[in-house]
Amino acid sequence: MAEPAGTRPAEAAAAAGPLGRGRALLAAAVEVEAERNRLVEAVRRSHRCRISEAVAQVDGCVDTLVRWAGWSDKLDLLLPAATTGRRPPTVAVLAPPDLLGTTRALGSALAAGARCVLAHDSAAVGALAVLLAAEFGDGAVSVVDRDPGTVRGAVAGVSLLDARAATAREFDAPLRLACAAAGTRVLAPLPAQELRATGDLDLVAALFTGAATTV
Repeated sequence: MAEPAGTRPAEAAAAAGPLGRGRALLAAAVEVEAERNRLVEAVRRSHRCRISEAVAQVDGCVDTLVRWAGWSDKLDLLLPAATTGRRPPTVAVLAPPDLLGTTRALGSALAAGARCVLAHDSAAVGALAVLLAAEFGDGAVSVVDRDPGTVRGAVAGVSLLDARAATAREFDAPLRLACAAAGTRVLAPLPAQELRATGDLDLVAALFTGAATTV
């Protein structure tokens, strides 16, 4: 399966408004359900987990997309900055080590009208990115290789780096310097236990309220 192409701002996705974003997320949930067996196998192989865990990951992915579809028209009320006419923010996401964690990050950002640049090294996560890119249109979701040089280059063009799932080796001095030089705010790495427990609204709040640090 081809990777989503293009890195242009997702003006079309933002222009669709919250209802349009909600419909896109619902459509993506339907596509994930239709591709359920293939995605379960991709999760099992990519993340070397049991079939029962892979099934739970894919089912959780569907539930998360549906939940954020319902939140799309409520975020404008919760976050006044997320209004029609404002240029959509951009976020680079270092994909969490599971499909569900990645879905939470992408689903919340897309529901709020953001553009996402996803750095990953998982076939299962790549398949999800393709499905979301198809529903939101070219530029809403783009993918870059998860190697240090590429990630450092990506942060120059985004508002926020979601590095909560980054390893200590990834979140090194050169990456922090690249963020500082670009003025890119950062959601700093979290221990695995805290990462699993972190709230879905954390990324949205950081995008629109400045609730993140600049390193």
